[in-house]
Amino acid sequence: MIQQFVNREHEIEALKGAFESEKAELIVVYGRRRVGKTALVLKAFQNVPLIYFLADERSERENLAEFRRKVGEFFDDFPLARSDLGWVELFEYIARREEKVVVTIDELPYLVSSNPAFPSLLQKAWDLHIQNSKVKLVLVGSSIGMMERLLGHKSPLYGRRTMQLDVKPLMYWHVREFLPGYSPEDWLKAYGVADGIPAYLRQFDGKLSFWENVERLFLRKESPLYTEAEFLLRQEFREPARYFAILKAIAFGKTSFGEIVNFTGFDRGTVSRYLDNLARIRVIAKVHPAFEPEKRRNTRYEFADNYFRFWFRFVYPNRERIERELYCEVLEEVKANFDHHMGRVFERVVADFLWREFAFERGGRWWSKSEEIDFVGLKRGRTYFFEVKWSDLRKRDAERILAELERKSGLVKLKAEEIKLGLVGKRVENAEKLREDGFLVFELDDLFAL
Repeated sequence: MIQQFVNREHEIEALKGAFESEKAELIVVYGRRRVGKTALVLKAFQNVPLIYFLADERSERENLAEFRRKVGEFFDDFPLARSDLGWVELFEYIARREEKVVVTIDELPYLVSSNPAFPSLLQKAWDLHIQNSKVKLVLVGSSIGMMERLLGHKSPLYGRRTMQLDVKPLMYWHVREFLPGYSPEDWLKAYGVADGIPAYLRQFDGKLSFWENVERLFLRKESPLYTEAEFLLRQEFREPARYFAILKAIAFGKTSFGEIVNFTGFDRGTVSRYLDNLARIRVIAKVHPAFEPEKRRNTRYEFADNYFRFWFRFVYPNRERIERELYCEVLEEVKANFDHHMGRVFERVVADFLWREFAFERGGRWWSKSEEIDFVGLKRGRTYFFEVKWSDLRKRDAERILAELERKSGLVKLKAEEIKLGLVGKRVENAEKLREDGFLVFELDDLFAL
């Protein structure tokens, strides 16, 4: 049976601790849409007094009327709903009750969009009424850009928050809790298309194969995740067409600034600005070679979200065929190219595993003009070099890769007392013998033995 709530123990304990305090709290909860922010807040406060208000795209007047109704319902003061109290007066009303209560405003960016002065109203309510009460005000939002601006030094709320929770996607090893009947390989494949987004992973049917789920969830006109990427980008950007072109370029391997400029035909200033915006909302990441100075000429732009990586590589280019219901043809194309897609996904997964396994002081992928090492880690004077392969490796292939890795390790300008060479694959023939020879060797099962 699929668990309805996975992980988040640290965040839940932090929120519960905030409720237990005897002072007012201003808590900001933000993160990517569908990542589970609302579920987290409702879980943490399920057994305490809670006024939960979900803002939407209606007018500010309509949202205010709904908030009045929620407050009146909570305090059994039904005439309140018919009053003309504004936001500040409503918070004064709540604070004067001298009760320990959580007030959650979910999808805060909708209120800010309808009234840009709303953060100033919250500041006034906090300064005049809430801060000397026992009210726990929780602000939740999915627009990462807007929520981070609310935390910035130019925001009226700057310096007033008592806690902020940046809710990240789940890690790869949590996928098994959604799909307990799958194999480790299929867990990673599911992570490779849905990332660690609970709302996506819950839609997988564990009774169906991985590929049956992919077709059902992504590759049909009625699929729930078929238009999701477009919806998410339109929530963040008014004119997403150029963002689509840039993301398509990255999906097809154009990862340097110059390659993206040439692929899209956009001027350099436009590309630079749009890349910054995409990095800000965590669709992509700017990656630099480990242990090297950060310079534009050695910067790569890569997907930070596997759902977007998969969507722009396989769904977006096939929209016309999907609309014409050529589902089998699209699925076969995805299958034919999926291992290449998973190669990058697996590198990211292995990096997460290695950080957790070794707790490196510094680390990451390293590359030069002509050479690349999938992961280099530094810890206590010892340098670790790893190659990562999304494939089953025969003994001779593993030995060849390790010999080549030893050669490339000499290109990395690090002073190390000791060097360790490692290899990670789906399955590695004679892995135990390689370990006896002093190599670090990990396979799929090891990644889930945490």
